[in-house]
Amino acid sequence: MKKAHHRVRRFFAIIIGLVFLASGLLKLLDPVGTGLIVTEYLKFFRLGFLQGIALPFGMGLSLLEAIVGTALITGVFRKLTAVVASLMIVFFTAVTVVLWLANPEMDCGCFGEAIHLTHLQTLVKNLILLALALIAFLPFQNFGVPGKGKYVAFWIAVPSLVFALWYNWRHLPMIDFTEFAPGAELFASLDNDYQEMDGKVPTFIYERDGQRGSFSLDNLPDSTWTFVAVDTLSRSGAYRNEAKPVLSFRDAAGTYQDELAVLGKVMVFSVYHPESARWDGIRNRAAEARLHGATPLILSVPGEGIPEDLPVYFADYKPLITMNRANGGAVYFNDGELIAKWSPRDIPEGSGLRDFLQRDPVDASTDFTVKRRIKAQGFTLYLLALLLLL
Repeated sequence: MKKAHHRVRRFFAIIIGLVFLASGLLKLLDPVGTGLIVTEYLKFFRLGFLQGIALPFGMGLSLLEAIVGTALITGVFRKLTAVVASLMIVFFTAVTVVLWLANPEMDCGCFGEAIHLTHLQTLVKNLILLALALIAFLPFQNFGVPGKGKYVAFWIAVPSLVFALWYNWRHLPMIDFTEFAPGAELFASLDNDYQEMDGKVPTFIYERDGQRGSFSLDNLPDSTWTFVAVDTLSRSGAYRNEAKPVLSFRDAAGTYQDELAVLGKVMVFSVYHPESARWDGIRNRAAEARLHGATPLILSVPGEGIPEDLPVYFADYKPLITMNRANGGAVYFNDGELIAKWSPRDIPEGSGLRDFLQRDPVDASTDFTVKRRIKAQGFTLYLLALLLLL
């Protein structure tokens, strides 16, 4: 009987461990996004003055979740892990109760951007985990002793998790769960005069000092601009019900130029912290993109540190950090479809960029996405095999 009871406890401990590992791992894949989730919590609890620690706190919390999940699955340090996991579940449940009662317009972020739960769904999930914890951990004694191989698995898994966190923070998330994932098609906003129109909308392309602009018939530029071409954007009112991301930005005069991002090959360099951006690198990469046939667009939030001689468009913070988690990173669009994105240190150079821009956009997008998914899936399978089989 005792042996059967012990197996039941271990089974439920492993179930809790898998939930913790999944929650932590999905947030490790997107550390910047996790920092944004923590920021929302801090704002809700009137702790906005702590926003400066949101990113490191989010990274630490997600790593702790993954490590606790790893310990529960392998069965090492069982009493300590049981106490820590129980305290975390009680804390998360208490926070969820407050969110359920207040019902703010925010996501729990339990599984990062991968799975979105309502406050009620999150509360039910935490109550189930609490019930499982009562079975798995009470009383806090007689947990048994794991085999030596489990300690080996644990101590191999922990640095692997740290590496995953470092890799996804230094580069970009292996899997992109945001609305600006590769394959997404931009919805270019139109002037108010055309909000309710269906069909083809005329757009006039002008150029000045090497910078192109898109203008409506009612908002043509002055004589300092040179006419280039007439284009049309097909926009149906039904499209507004589709979940297409909106990338809205304006020039120095305050005119919105959203259509520029959907005309041909476009390399968008997004800066959400202009004071810390490496503008010389952005300038060089933008020039190289133009050399290889892509139109460079530099989008930044208003702020200090923006070079006066650099043509910069202005956008809001949230779409920029959603589109590319890296400050100063690049996103390649082809006729409004998001093909690929890179952190500043990963942007292709020279012939690499030229070859990528010349590829069929569908093939390029598929190849880019598949390679990143293989990395994420390979790491996940490696981790589970290490924890469950060793």
